[in-house]
Amino acid sequence: MIAPLVWAQDEGVPPPSAEPQAACPDLTLGPAMPPTPDRSLAPIVVYASELDAGKATLGEARGEVDLYRADQHITTSRILYDPSREVVTIPGKVDYRDQQVWFRGQEASYSFLDESGWFSAIDYGLTGSVANGSAERAELVGGHTAILHRLDYTTCQGDKPDWQLNARELELQLDEGMGKARGAKLTFKGVPILYAPYFSFPIDDRRKSGFLYPNLGHASDTGLELGAPWYWNIAPNHDAIIEPRYFSERGFMLSGEYRFLTRRTRGSFDMDYLPNDRKTDQERYRYLFSHYSTPRHRWRTNLVIDRVSDNRYYQDFGTSLGQTSRQFLRSSAELRGVGRYWNFIVTADDFQVIDESVPPGNEPYRRVPRLLYWVDRPLTDSGLSLALDSELVYFDRDVGSIGARADLYPNVYWDLRRHWGFLKPSIGYRFTAYDLDLQGAEGDDTPSNGTPIASMDAGLVFDRRAANGDLQTLEPRLFYLYVPQKQQDDQPLFDTGDFTFGFSQLFNTNRFTGGDRQGDANQLSVAVSTRRFDGPTGQVLWSLSLGQIFYFSPREVQLDGAPVMDDDLSPFLAEFRWRPFSHLSATAGAQWDWQGNDLDLGMFGIQYRGDNGRRAAFEYRYRKDRVDQFDFRFFWPITAQWRALSRVNYSFSDRDMLEFQAGVEYESCCWAVRTVVRRYLRNRDGDYRNAIYIEFNLKGLASIGTRGRELFND
Repeated sequence: MIAPLVWAQDEGVPPPSAEPQAACPDLTLGPAMPPTPDRSLAPIVVYASELDAGKATLGEARGEVDLYRADQHITTSRILYDPSREVVTIPGKVDYRDQQVWFRGQEASYSFLDESGWFSAIDYGLTGSVANGSAERAELVGGHTAILHRLDYTTCQGDKPDWQLNARELELQLDEGMGKARGAKLTFKGVPILYAPYFSFPIDDRRKSGFLYPNLGHASDTGLELGAPWYWNIAPNHDAIIEPRYFSERGFMLSGEYRFLTRRTRGSFDMDYLPNDRKTDQERYRYLFSHYSTPRHRWRTNLVIDRVSDNRYYQDFGTSLGQTSRQFLRSSAELRGVGRYWNFIVTADDFQVIDESVPPGNEPYRRVPRLLYWVDRPLTDSGLSLALDSELVYFDRDVGSIGARADLYPNVYWDLRRHWGFLKPSIGYRFTAYDLDLQGAEGDDTPSNGTPIASMDAGLVFDRRAANGDLQTLEPRLFYLYVPQKQQDDQPLFDTGDFTFGFSQLFNTNRFTGGDRQGDANQLSVAVSTRRFDGPTGQVLWSLSLGQIFYFSPREVQLDGAPVMDDDLSPFLAEFRWRPFSHLSATAGAQWDWQGNDLDLGMFGIQYRGDNGRRAAFEYRYRKDRVDQFDFRFFWPITAQWRALSRVNYSFSDRDMLEFQAGVEYESCCWAVRTVVRRYLRNRDGDYRNAIYIEFNLKGLASIGTRGRELFND
C-alpha cells in the first residue's frame, strides 16, 4: 500500500526544467545511476489550480498541476486519480522526471502500486547525461527499467544529430547501467553505417562486464591490427581485460590484464601471448606481474616480475621508442621497513638482457639477496647525530667473479641550521669487504678496504625585498671533502660506475656509484645560487646556480685501469630555471671544460601548458661524443573542434630521425575522429617501424580504433 494522496492548491509553484541544459558537457556518460529509492512510504503531493477530491471513485486536478512523490515529479494540465487501483491517468501533455529518466509525452498512465506505467509519443533523456531521443511509446517497469518502442537515441544535441541509433525496441536497465537495442540501425551524417539485430551499450560510467570497443591500427612489420577487448567486472575490487588480437603479418595474439585491490594489497598481471609468429615461426610472449602490500604498520612489500620470450620482442611488438630502446628487464622482490630513525630493505633482483649488443661480461649481476640498513639518530638537541649506512649483498652471474660484499659507513655529523645559513661537519669510516668465488681467475678472494671520510658543508643565506614586493636570495655554499687514497684494484666491479657529473655531484662524498670503489678526494666545491620569489604567491620566478670543484691533489682511484685524473678544476656548472608566467617555464644547464675550452654537456628546455589542453615542449640535449639531439612535441587546438599533435625526436650526431609522430583530431560534442602516424627506431640496426592508428568515437555509444593521444603521451 502506498502513502496517502495529499491534495493541495498553490498557483505559484513552478515546475522544474524537464531536460538537461548543458550545451557541450565534458562527460559523455553520466555518473552511475542511483538505485531506485523506496517510494512506498513517501506521500503523494499534488499542487493544482483546481482540485476536485470529493468523488468517491475518482479525483481530479486541473490547471497548472504538479505531482510529487519522493524523486518523482509530474507536470501537466489535468490528472485523474483512481484510488481503488492507485493509478493516475494523464489525458494530455505530460512531463515526467525522476532521478534516472525524464519523459515528455502526449498522454500517460502510471500505477503507484507497482511503479509501472506508459507514456505515448515522447521525447526522453537520461537524468545527468546528454543521452536523449524520441519514441512512439515508453514503458516504466518496476521502477528500474524503461522500455522504448520505435525510437531513436543519440548523445548529440539539436533536431538534426550527427549520429543516431534507430531501433525497434530499446530496454534501458537503469539499475544496471546498460541499454539493449533490438532491430537497430546506426546512421552517421544521415548515412547508415551499421545494422544489428541486437546491440548493447553502457548508459552510464559504472564498471560492467562486456565487450569494449575494438582496436584498429597498422604497422609496417606487423601489418593490420584488429583487437576485440572484453572487460570482466569480477568484483568491486577485481577486474580483467581479455583481448584477442589479430596481426595480418604475425597471426593471432591473446592479450590480457588482471587488476586487484584490497585494504592492504594492490597488484596487476599484464600479458601478451602469440603461440606461433608467422615471421619467426616461434612462440612469443610478454608478461609483467606486480604486487604491492602493507602487511603491517611501517612495513611494505613489493614484487615485480617482468619477462619476454626473446631479445627481439619489443623490437617487433613495442609501441614506442622507449620500449624498443630498453636494454634489460628487471624483476625484483622487496621488503621495506621504516622507523623513526631507521630504514631497512631486503631485496632480490634479476635482469633479463634484451639488447643483443651487450656482451655477457657486461651484463648486470643478479643481487640475491641485498640487505640495506640505515640509521640516523640524534645524540643531542644541538644537532649532533650518529648515522650508519650499511649494505650486505650477494652478486651472481654466469660470467666473471661472483660473491658477497659487505659495505659499512658509520659517521658522526653536526647539523647546525639557523636563519642565516647552516654548518655541517662530518667524519666517518667506510669499510668494504668481500667473500668471492673467482670462478677460475687468479687473485685475492677476500679483499677488503677501509677509508676515513671527512667533510665540511657550509652555506649562507642573504635576502632582500625588491620594490615590487618580490624576494631575492643569494646563497653561497662551500663543501670540503677529504678522503685518503687507498689501493682498491683487487676489488671487483659488481655495480659501480662513474656518476654523471651534475650540480648534486658537487656535494657528494663519492664520485662513483655502487659500493666497489671509494674515490680519493682533497677538494673544495664552491657554489652560489640566487632565487627570485613572487611576493604575493611565494612561487619561484627564476633561479640560477653556479658551481665548480677545485682539486688539490690528483684522483688516483679509477675504474678499469683508467688514467689518474690530475686536472685542477672540474667542469664549470651552470643551471638556470625561469618561470615568467604560470603557463610557461624554461630550464637550461651547461658544463664547460675550462682546460679543454669545450662544452662537455648542455641542455635547454622550454615548456608551455595553456588553457584548453594546449601543450608544447622543446628540449635539446648535448653530451660530448655521445648525445646531440632534440625532442619537440605539441598538442594544440586549432579551432573549437580541430586539434593537432606532433612529436619529433632527432639526433644530430646520427643525422637521423629517432621518432616522429603527427596526428590530427576532430571532436564535437558527441563524436570524434583521430588519426596518428608514427615512425620510430625499432632496433640498433637502424630499422624503423611505420605505423598508423585511427580512432572513431561516437560518444556514449561506441568507439573503434586505438587512442592516438595515449600513444602521444608514452
